[in-house]
Amino acid sequence: MLKLPKLLETDPRSQKIQDSLKLNLKPLWPQGRLKVPTLELGPHLEKALSLSRRAGQLRGGLENIESFLRREQKGLQALKERSLAQDADRMSRLLLVSSDGSERFYRHCESLLVSHSDRLAGVRLNVPSQILGHKFFGKDAQVKVLLVSHKDFVVKALESLAET
Repeated sequence: MLKLPKLLETDPRSQKIQDSLKLNLKPLWPQGRLKVPTLELGPHLEKALSLSRRAGQLRGGLENIESFLRREQKGLQALKERSLAQDADRMSRLLLVSSDGSERFYRHCESLLVSHSDRLAGVRLNVPSQILGHKFFGKDAQVKVLLVSHKDFVVKALESLAET
């Protein structure tokens, strides 16, 4: 498991957050190797994700997210080559998937989680894509995957897990 963001290391709620991330661990798909927690989209998490959306730090759509992570990885690699970045294996991005994806979709999500395992954590939300889309992107949107794309908003989302 990835380390929590630095801002949460000394937070008194960090153990509760870590415990929440260990609840109901299951593979994303039947033959999946990676287990992720299944969580409810409670009011505190919904509020944190809404804040992320308003700040432009909540992305939807698998292709959009994959492209974003790929561009970000190139930048991180360039920093590592210049010895300006360290390998921290610390959670700084959060991938949230709906409960109604296909096996192929979940395999693709698992591939992203593995490829970016140094900073990307995954969670399955016990919510269908239609509700996710409606809550964060408009009434007719259907969104199966969300990415919280900034560490400060990942912290807010994780803090919300301690509120339940």
